[in-house]
Amino acid sequence: MGVAVNTNQLNRSLLTIVGLGWVAFAIAAFIIRAVFAAPVVTVLVDRSYCEPGQWQQVAEDYAALYERDRQGEIVLDAVVLFSDLGTEVIDEPPTPDTIRTLQTYGRPNPQRRSELAAEYPDAQLLTCP
Repeated sequence: MGVAVNTNQLNRSLLTIVGLGWVAFAIAAFIIRAVFAAPVVTVLVDRSYCEPGQWQQVAEDYAALYERDRQGEIVLDAVVLFSDLGTEVIDEPPTPDTIRTLQTYGRPNPQRRSELAAEYPDAQLLTCP
């Protein structure tokens, strides 16, 4: 009987140690994820008319941000497409090919750009040079 008591006590101790280990592991994972979280980025894309060659530079800049999002360096929160004719907020980041094939239209609108910059203070602005 003495052996059975010790075995039960050892099993209980083992389960306690394993359980506490998993709890500690979960807490450590949460802390690491919180401390080293990727920055969240909103992208403002000015769709005002520009030459196709200049638009390709905007598309390449977006493609670089998109690739950083895919690698986990940043998190693309939203993409805001705007011109003097309107604004479109896209929650799920479009592919670089989608941005590359967008048509540009309208005239640059510095006031709308300023309003969006105030609404999204930490946003990355992509515009034709």
